[in-house]
Parts: sequence; structure tokens; C-alpha cells
Amino acid sequence: MKKLKYLDFIATILPEEELDAFTASYQSRIDKSIKIITNEDKKSEFLPYFSSIGRDLRSPALSNKGEIYNDVLYVHKDEKKSLGSHFLHQGGYFYVQEVAAGLSAQVLNVQKGDLVLDLCAAPGGKSVQIADRLLSLGNGFLLANEPLDPRRKALIFNLNRCGMSNSAVCAYRGEQIGELAFEGFDKVLVDAPCSGEGMNYKHDKNTNYRDPKLAQGFSNLQYQILRSGVLATKVGGEIVYSTCTLNPLENEQVIGKILKEFEGKIALMRVEIDEKSPGLMQYGDENLLSQEDAQKVARFWPHKQKTGGFFIAKLKKLSSLPYTPQYDKRKKEKIGLNDSFELQSQVWNYLLENRGIEKQNNISFLASENSIYLTTPEYSQLPSALFVEKIGVPILKIGNQGGWIPQQGLARILGQYANKNTVKLSDEEAEQLNQKLDLSGYFGEEGSFLILKWRDFGFCLGKQVGDTLKNKLF
Repeated sequence: MKKLKYLDFIATILPEEELDAFTASYQSRIDKSIKIITNEDKKSEFLPYFSSIGRDLRSPALSNKGEIYNDVLYVHKDEKKSLGSHFLHQGGYFYVQEVAAGLSAQVLNVQKGDLVLDLCAAPGGKSVQIADRLLSLGNGFLLANEPLDPRRKALIFNLNRCGMSNSAVCAYRGEQIGELAFEGFDKVLVDAPCSGEGMNYKHDKNTNYRDPKLAQGFSNLQYQILRSGVLATKVGGEIVYSTCTLNPLENEQVIGKILKEFEGKIALMRVEIDEKSPGLMQYGDENLLSQEDAQKVARFWPHKQKTGGFFIAKLKKLSSLPYTPQYDKRKKEKIGLNDSFELQSQVWNYLLENRGIEKQNNISFLASENSIYLTTPEYSQLPSALFVEKIGVPILKIGNQGGWIPQQGLARILGQYANKNTVKLSDEEAEQLNQKLDLSGYFGEEGSFLILKWRDFGFCLGKQVGDTLKNKLF
């Protein structure tokens, strides 16, 4: 199949009168945006700070009946410094994420108590959104799945960095997990691997040519993964499918096929974003969606919504489906986790004695051979057939002599409650640590690990060595 110039391809799916505007949109960069990671009632504390450093935050012009989609906010650009190098990013208090990419997790609309599966989770932006929402609601748990080792490492790093204690990570092929965890989840996000043709504004060289074979190959894989997601969803549960491509083979074609296979068993829901564009009914000679269904899905275009190209569809599972049970021969005992009552008491006593941290609700501790993890009790609801590689966030390392060594997760998650062995940082000191520098002075006892706070938020750890507070964030 012959390669086609990308803009020639766009001309086959976009009205002629919009082509100039679309082409022009590729000559300007889309504004940077971030997701602030903290409870809703504390988010307002960050807004004045960003304004004070010339990084004003603003909501996108996307809404549902007047209610703004503001989980991801545009941020004023600073040419001198990247967002990723800011100390609040390093400390896990915001995540750099494109506005359109942040919509699918919001459309999933997780509720208190939901058990959620992010089927294609790496590098973790949407997983962080979902887990943060559940933490704000006070109950619920996320399983983030990623089969590829390098991408899974990035996923784990980001979940740990952002303190997402109500999450676990597994490593299954997306097509496989639905029959292992059949009807095990209330909500499922399928942010499918795709050709990325909606993000070409990031890579100008990609606007030259595209390979139709690549898109069709992705389409076949996406269908299998979405099918798996439908199997994994409980009756009455919901599935969101999304891609960062504009190609109808990877979007409307996939949705049309899944609706046909499971006719009467699933229903297409309306994506409630007022400013969205409708889906495509036809591509070439192929009928993709009915007019009614095309109005339910959502497309986002660089020249219209001023975002990256993106597609979202939402499904509801109406009744149970036939399936062939599959089994993972790996045993849960391989994880070797201790969740005993004795462990819970030991850790809380340690935290009270060493950090002044009183016992908090909805927290559980798990111990492996090398680490102690902080998680939430809902981890016990994970489908028993699945083998998980990590639960929660490591907060203590178990030393060779059996002693406990504080880890970054302790500061990030519990630092706000600590009143012993803590140091409150100024903006300047936090930035100094972010530059991989140490602080001069005596802040604690020799050799002690101190929780460093920024405006009462646990930021990172430092170690007192002589007359220097050593930076343990990096």
C-alpha cells in the first residue's frame, strides 16, 4: 500500500474549507499544560504560587453544561526553564500532560469505591489522574497495566513520584487481561497504542508521509485490546476508549466493530464535552458509524479545539458476555507480601516515634523482603486471578541489618502529617535542592533523615551529614 502525504490524507477526512486552518495549526505549538496532583480542597493553594513565578494557570475552553473540564490546566510558558525541571514536578505535585490527553480519564468519571483498570497505562499520566481522583473521593483503587518493561518502569516511577498509594501495577498483554479478570472492574480505560497521528504538531518531520499499513495494523490490535477491556468490565460498568490519532481506522472503525460484535450487550454513550467535534460516519467506501453514534463520540482537532488531535468514545456494558476462562500459572505467593496486623502496628509506632505521624484512616502497609509499601485497603479487591508486580508506594527500605531507611514516598505521602524530624523549606531552598545542591547548616541530628516540607506539603528527604543537609531527592 502506497505511502500518502499526511496533509493529503487529512484532506480525505476534513472539509476543504478547513484545510488551510488545519495546516496553519501545525506551524504553532500547542500551549503546555499540567495536572496538579493534590486533593481538590488544597489545589487552590498552588494557583497563587504559579502566578507569583509568572506561570499563570488557566482552564481549557472545554465544558459540560457550563462545568469546566479543569483537571488539566494550561500554563504560561517560560522560555528559560522547562516544566519538568521545576521542584514541584520533581517532588510529585504536578504532571506535564496535554489537555486533550487528559480528557479521557475525566470522561471515565470514576466514582467513590470504583475498582478501575487502566489497560494501557504507561507512561502514567492518565493513571495518575484516575488514582488522584479516587484519593480525593476517599475510596477506590486503580490497577495500571503495561506489558513492556521500559515503559512499565516509567509507569512505576511516575506513580511512585506522585504518591499514588491506591494503585498497583501488572504486566499483561492488553488482549489477554479481559479473560483473566473477567468482569472484575467497575471502570476500564483503554487509551490504546496508536500511530500518534494526532500529535504530529510535536514532530514536524512526521507531517510528510504516513503508512496506511501501519494504521490498519494498529486498528486490528486496538480492537483486540478494547474487546479485552469490555470483557474485564462488570455488568453496568463503563469503558472509555481513546487514541491520540485522527485516523478513522483507529477510531470510528474500532468502535463500529465492537458495537457490531457485542450488539445488545454494550451501548455507546455520549461523550459529554460541549465543544467536541463529532466522529466520522464514513471513510472512503466504508460506513463507520450511524449519524446518531457519530454524534456521541468525540474528536478534537488542532485548528478547532486548539489541542492535539484526539478521539474519545464511551461504552456501557449492559449484560454479561460469554468467555473462555484463562489462568495465570504464576502464584501470588511469589510477591511474598506481609500484611499482618503486627506489621501495621510496627509501622505506625515507628512513624509516631520518629516522625510524630498519628495513625491515619484508609492506609495499609505491605512488606516485601526489601521494602515496606504504603497502600489503601481496597487493594484486596483486585481480581485474584491476576499477578501484580507492585502494590502501593515504597516508603521504607529494609536494610541489611533489618533497620528501616526512609524513602521518598514517605515524604510525599505522609510528610504533611509529620511534626518531628522535619524542615520547612523556603521557595529558594526548595529550588536549590532541585538544582541538585545541598543546604548548609544544622537541621537535625548527625546521620538523620529529615522530611523536607514546602508550604506544609511533604517535598523530599534530606540527610544531615556534618554541617550539610544532603539532598536525597536525586
